[in-house]
This record gives sequence, C-alpha cells and structure tokens, in this order.
Amino acid sequence: MKGRGPPGGRGAGGAGELDVDWTVLTGSGRTGRIVERDVRAAAEIRPAVMVVDATPVARRLAAEAGVDLADVTVSRPGGRIQREDVEAAIASRRQPAPADEAATQLAPHSRIRQITAQRMAESSRSTAPVTLTTEADATELVALRQQLRESYARRGLAVPSYNDIYLKLTAAALQDHPALNSSWSDDGLILHNNVHIGFAVETEAGLMAPVLRDVPEKSLRQITAETASLIEGARQERLGNEAMQGGTFTVTNLGMYGIDAFTPIINLPQAAILGIGRIVCKPAVHEGEVVARQMVALSLTFDHRVVDGAPAARFLNTVREYVSEPILWLTA
Repeated sequence: MKGRGPPGGRGAGGAGELDVDWTVLTGSGRTGRIVERDVRAAAEIRPAVMVVDATPVARRLAAEAGVDLADVTVSRPGGRIQREDVEAAIASRRQPAPADEAATQLAPHSRIRQITAQRMAESSRSTAPVTLTTEADATELVALRQQLRESYARRGLAVPSYNDIYLKLTAAALQDHPALNSSWSDDGLILHNNVHIGFAVETEAGLMAPVLRDVPEKSLRQITAETASLIEGARQERLGNEAMQGGTFTVTNLGMYGIDAFTPIINLPQAAILGIGRIVCKPAVHEGEVVARQMVALSLTFDHRVVDGAPAARFLNTVREYVSEPILWLTA
C-alpha cells in the first residue's frame, strides 16, 4: 500500500537491520507512513513485546482469542507461528483438564447395583411411563397407627409400620382396580389373579424389592411379621431369587427421608408403582375450615401401554380415599 513501505533497507535505521517486523507497526508520519523513528521505537521495546516470531494473521487471531503467543507451539521447526498453530492453542484450552487421580477412586459395582441399573434402564427404554400425583389427608391414618402402637405394645406384639399399612390398603385398592395389577406382553395383557406386592428396601449393597405375596389374604399382623423377615433377609443378603420375583405391583416409600412427591420407576414387568412421600402437618381445608392436618403426597407411575390415564387416576384416587378413611379398607 502506498506510503506504508519500510523506511530504509539493510542500512542504518532500517527495519531489516534492526530485525523489526514493520508490518505490525503503526506509522507516525504523514498519511500514516512508517518512518525511521517508528522502527527505532519498536526496536527499543522489542525485547518486552516482540519476542515471538509470528505471521500477522496469527498475531491478530491470538489477540482476538486472548492467547499469549509465547505459549504457542510452532508446528514447523525453526519457522514462524502460523494461523494453524494459534488455532491449535485455542482448541487445547477448551479440553478439560485431566482429573486428579489422587482425588478420585473407583468403587466397583455390586451385583445388586448392576442388576438395578440394568432393570431401571430397561424399564426406561421399554415402557411408556406416566406419573400422576395427588395429596391425601393422612390424619386418621396417623391416629390409627398410634392406636395400633399402643395396643400392640401392651401385648408385646410388633407394631405395624406405616409401610405395612400402605401395603395392606394398596392391596385393597388393587382388588378394586385389577387393571393396575397386570403386565404387558406382545400377545396381550397379563391379568394377575393374585396380588403380590414388592416393596423397596435400602441395603448396603443397593436397592432391593422383596415381594410380599397374597397381600389381601393377610392380616396386618401377618404383614408386619413377614415384611420384618424380608427386610432382615434383604439387608443380610440371604434372600433367594424366589423372594425377589413374581411381584405384580410395587410400593416405594421415601417419607422417612423427608421427601414429598417423586417419580418412581416401574419395576418390570409390572404395570405400575406407587411412590409415597412423608407425612407432614400443614394447613388444609377440612369440613369447610382451614385447619392443621397430616398430609401425604402419593405418586403413581404407570405404563400407558397397559392402562390409560383415567383408570390409573381412579386407582390413585381410591388409594387416596383409603389413606384418608382407613375404615374403608379395614372393613373391606
């Protein structure tokens, strides 16, 4: 470009003699021409700011990206830093730093964790899950358990847990809504005549779901005794496969962990699973007045291939009614 050429050549004061890259200089002469004083000023400060040999394009790209040319590796030995060298430096900054091996450790999967992962992933892939949530007034249920606690304790009997009560009332609701007690198959729906309910148990090895069989035929005392035995067996890892298979429905209770509503995952090949949250005292409308009531969230995940939303909603509403009015299933 006219008026931008280098002042002098190899002679005194020339850019070539002083080893100054005049193409990156800003001229102070008329019309922006680079003059001798510009070259000499650049030569004086070169040790501080011009210590890297790079093409003008590479310099501009580095400046835009905030890359220090001193940190750029030259791909051509003995050559100038090219555009591709700066691009490689920019790309390397985007790579995650290697993990500090001393700060991590590998915990091998337990057999139960592997089975759980496989079954949960398969459930997610092969079902059409939908979750419905409602809230039930558990005030009378809480009073019922308190009565059972006092009565059973006086007689030296094991006190039913809330989970034992939920298993019993869920079985009664399943008898009212048998579509939820079924499974999908490519040949048709499998309608189960018996109600076998699995219930989630936390163990050191992972989550397990032993099955309580023929729940409608069992008394609350029998359920309490059998679930205690199944829980102990699960936590000691001495349950056989038969105790873990054959369930037609599952109940999972996270209330003891302070959880309200959640989205449980269907336990294949079952059609649905009921999730139960914590019982918490809070304001609610009861008989036309706002009063403190014991409330609990209920979450039903069902396979939409097996059952539609309306039947699933009716089942969940029945569970809600049974939680709110225990007399309904106690006398069924």
